[in-house]
Parts: sequence; structure tokens; C-alpha cells
Amino acid sequence: MARELLERWRGQLGELGAMGAALRAAIGRDDVVGAIAAAVRVRQLRADLVGLGDGTGDAQLSYDRDELAAIAEITQLTGDARRAEATLAAWLARPLPADDVLLGSPLGVAVLADALLPAVWDLARDVVVIVGDALEPVAGVLASLGQQRVVRHAADRSIDKLTADIRAMAACAPGRMVVRTEAGVPRDTGEAIAAAATAALSDLRVQRNTVATFSQTWADQGLANLPALARWPSIASVGDRMRGLPIAIVAPGPSLARNAHLLRELRGRCVIVALSHALRAVVAAGVQPDLVVAVDPQDLRYHFAGCDVSGSYLVNGATVHPALFDLGARGYLGAASNATIDDWAFDPVGENASVAGGGSVATTALSLALRWGCDPIMFVGLDLSFTGGAYYASTSVDGNARANVGADGMLRVDGWSSGFHAMKAAGGPAAGRERVVELPGWHGGTVPSSFMFSMFHRWFVDRIAALGGTGPRIYNCTEGGAFIAGMSHRPLADAIAELPTAGVDGVAALDATVAATDGAARSTRVARHLDVQLRALARARQLARRAKQLAATRDPRLATVEAKLAGELRPLRVASLLAQRELEAATDQAMRPATADQYLAASVRVFDALVAVLDRLEPALRHARKELRRSHARAA
Repeated sequence: MARELLERWRGQLGELGAMGAALRAAIGRDDVVGAIAAAVRVRQLRADLVGLGDGTGDAQLSYDRDELAAIAEITQLTGDARRAEATLAAWLARPLPADDVLLGSPLGVAVLADALLPAVWDLARDVVVIVGDALEPVAGVLASLGQQRVVRHAADRSIDKLTADIRAMAACAPGRMVVRTEAGVPRDTGEAIAAAATAALSDLRVQRNTVATFSQTWADQGLANLPALARWPSIASVGDRMRGLPIAIVAPGPSLARNAHLLRELRGRCVIVALSHALRAVVAAGVQPDLVVAVDPQDLRYHFAGCDVSGSYLVNGATVHPALFDLGARGYLGAASNATIDDWAFDPVGENASVAGGGSVATTALSLALRWGCDPIMFVGLDLSFTGGAYYASTSVDGNARANVGADGMLRVDGWSSGFHAMKAAGGPAAGRERVVELPGWHGGTVPSSFMFSMFHRWFVDRIAALGGTGPRIYNCTEGGAFIAGMSHRPLADAIAELPTAGVDGVAALDATVAATDGAARSTRVARHLDVQLRALARARQLARRAKQLAATRDPRLATVEAKLAGELRPLRVASLLAQRELEAATDQAMRPATADQYLAASVRVFDALVAVLDRLEPALRHARKELRRSHARAA
């Protein structure tokens, strides 16, 4: 592996030095077209070298004669590569006419297209956003240069389509983005478009990093939860039993302290839902919630510490820590709150238990209320802000957490509970620093918020806008924090005055759901599905090994074996979750010009990775099958 990397470094650096020389020669003879072509290649080579650097940590050098010779040559080539970088920097720094002048000729259009790309750029992965019809010729030149991702946006069109297009680039997410706006677009409009595009790309990166961090945990915990998901109904099983019932969703924001005393007036008048982080605050207000919602794969048991949930139902995401199905609750409902990340867990029972997660338990709760047809939907404690430094309600489990903003404008949260620290010590990403942003305030003006909170805020705005005014009444009764467009902002007391005086019993509706659920039959279906998966896994592993051999020898039978392999993998959707990095690498390879040898080498790596994934998956499937048998025996 080390020798292969050295050879690739040597080849890339050698070509970079040569292309730098070609760029200097083109500049010297005033060959603009030749210079543009060389500059584009220099950018791509620099991006490729960044990618190579990402993978060198696993390589072990033997320092034999050949490797030492390669290292010496690489050292020499590095000087030429740096000269190429300096040449490109000088080329990009040269003064150019205004855009409207450049757009007046084909050569000027090519110069403009070249000028908007930065010094490091991946033509296959990175994205260019072109705003305005006047720049359409630039998009055409970029495509001719090999730029694959060009998003065209009309300045007078909704930004939603632009952000959706960027967020859809999940396979091989762009590492860089350029937004170019035509001269006639007002400055504030152009800035808003650029900000929305940048935010969408940031969302995509966060999602990618989250999948990379939690994929193994999601798979392990989702499989471990299969017996519980079989025994208990899912949110799909509720059907219309909640339709038309008012619902209050309690979040743990600091403004909850203002109206927590009113929560008791909600009993019997609406379905009371506590987000797991808000549970202690709700209980402290003297209220037993009808539902508690948890979707995070981390060990959230500390959210429930000291809280009696024997009268509540827990809505658990399919990939939550398995202990959350054993907290002594009145009952449990399974949900797929992260789309393809966990909806595979409901394949065995043939249910669509999906709710649009939006990355937050609060967004999941809104999707759940919308799916069930509740009306009105009221939010309390949904600050999405830390005005005054408080991060959560003082009575919540992390009530001492404080937001501290440094001189660099970055947010750090201190004062987490011991339970939080224990959860982080058990696994998952550490609490990092975030960029501080401003959001419109509930009472007017603006309020300070974090980048993550702003993402959730945008999701709420987009989701409600998508209802087109035909959905239920949605009230923001937080009385503080952020203003969320599309919600009706009103004091909680005013919203309570509109509720029925009594007779709303969400627990009874869920009791009826449980009574109508045949846990034994569901368990049998899940067990049969696992048997099918285990047989498919054995065949897929055998085919993947065979495909690797055929790819290595360029055997024409490879296509037939690959087709069979795809068929065997179909019931093993969880395998794709575990192979995210490998699948992305394969997709990245497919996006680029490559020789037959390069494609075959990439195929061999994918088959190797697939075998490794199946080897990791098999024990978890067998354990889930064993636990289902035990659970079925206990129930009998």
C-alpha cells in the first residue's frame, strides 16, 4: 500500500510540475487558450494531491531501496510542483476586464470561466453555481473544460430549488463551491443566494460526517433493536387514531421557564409530547407526558434518569441505544427518523414508519404530528437560540449548560452535565465549536443562534412552506428565542384557551394501537426476513469474492456476476450503510475519466470492502435472529 501511494505521489507531482511548465510556456507566448487548459489541469492535480494526502495515514513504509529512491524523487519533484502553484497564483492574480466586457467575446467568456475557479479545484466533485442568464455561456465553457457540477439559478426564482439541488449531491459531496452572480443582480439578492448555497453545502457536509461517524453504530443498534421493533407497534400502526387531536411539543429551550407552569393546564386538553432532553423539565412542572421522543443514536439514558415514564409512551428511532426500549415505559413505538439510515429496520414487518427527521428530535416531532394529522400543533421551549447565554431550560437535565462566544465569533458550550460527558465518553463526536449566526427573534429584532440551530430553523421554515397553507394550525408558543416563519406566534395561555376543556386522551389512542398489534406475528415475519438476509449474505459474499477474481483477470463474465451480486444485496440494505465510504469512492471513480485498468482496480477495492462489510454484518444478523427466538419463547 505504501509503495502504491508513493508511485501515485510521484506520478501526480511529476505531472503537476510538467503542467506548471506548460502554463508558463503558454503565458510566455500569450496563448490564452493553452494557459486556461493548463491552469485547469493544475487545479485538478492539486485537488487530487489533497485526496492522496487524506489516505497516507494508514500506509506503512518499509524504507527499502526502491521506496527511499521514490521518496528522494518526490522531494525533488515537490520543488517543481510548488513552482507550478506559484505560476497559477500569478495567473489568477492578473488584472482582468469587467464581466460584461469579457462576456462580449468567446475568448473573454473562456477567460471568465477560468478566472472564477480557485487554485485548488476538483472538476468532478466541486460545484459551480451560476446566477443569471447572462452567465449561461460561462456554464457552457466550464462544461467543455470538464466541470461536471454546474447549478444554474435564475435570480428571481425561489432559493429553495437551489438549496435542494445542492443537498441532493449526497454521493461524493462537493468539497468546494463557487457562486458567481451576473452584474445586473442586486447586491443583497446575490449575497442572499450565495449564503443559501453555502449553507446548503454545509448541511450536506454535516450529514456526510454524521453518516461517517455513526454508520456502524446505526447498523449495530438497529439490528439489536429488531426484537423490540417486532414486539411493539411502529408509528405507522397508529393510523388515524390521533387525527384531529391537538398536540403540544415541549422542547428544552431556556424560554420554557416562562410558561412551564402552564403545562399542567394542557392535561386532558391535548396530547403532551416531551422531547427526551426536555423530559426532566416537564416532570419538574408536575406533568407526565403522553409521549417522549428520542431519535439520537447516542446513549440518551441520562435524559430519563430520575423520571418515571411508566405512564408514558416512548417514540424511539430504530437506531437508538437498545436500552431505550427497556426503561419501564407504558409502551414503545418505533420510528424511522433518518430516512435510509434506519428505514431498513422496518423492511421485515413491511411498514413505512418514516418521518422526515431534519437532523433534530424537534423536527422529527413536527413530522410525526403532521403524519398523524394532529391539529393544532403547538411548540413550547423551541428557542433555537441562547439569548443571555442559557442553552437549555434550567430544570432540564443539562440546565447548567452555557453558551460562550469567543472573540473569533465561534460558540463553545460549557457546563454540560456528568451524564452528557459520560455519553460522549462512550462514543460519538465530541461537542465541538460552532459558528454563531443571527436569527429573527420571537419578539422582533434578532437573537443569537448556532449554525446547527440555524439549520433546524431553516428546516422548519421550509417544511411549513411546503404545506402550502393547507396543513394544520402550527403555533409557536415559546414566547422567546427565534421567530419561525409559517408558524403562528402566540402566548401559550392564548393557545390553551382555544383547546377543548377535556376529553383528549392520547394514551388511550396508543393503548388501542398496542392492543391491535400482534407482536408474535410481527416477530415471526422479522425472523423469516432475517433468515432470508443471512442466506443472501452468504451468497453475496461468495459472489463478491468471485467478482474480485474476475475483475483482476478482466474476465468478461464479470458483468453477469455483478448482476447476480446486486440481486443478492437487495434485501441487505443495511450493508450499504456500512459501506458508505467505499461506495462513495466507487462513485467518485465513476465520475472521472479513467482507463480500463483504473476502473478494474477500483472494482477490486469495492469488492474487497464489500466482503469486509458482510463479514462484520453477519454476527449482528445472527445475534438479532437469536434474540428474536428468545423473545418469542418468553412471550409464549
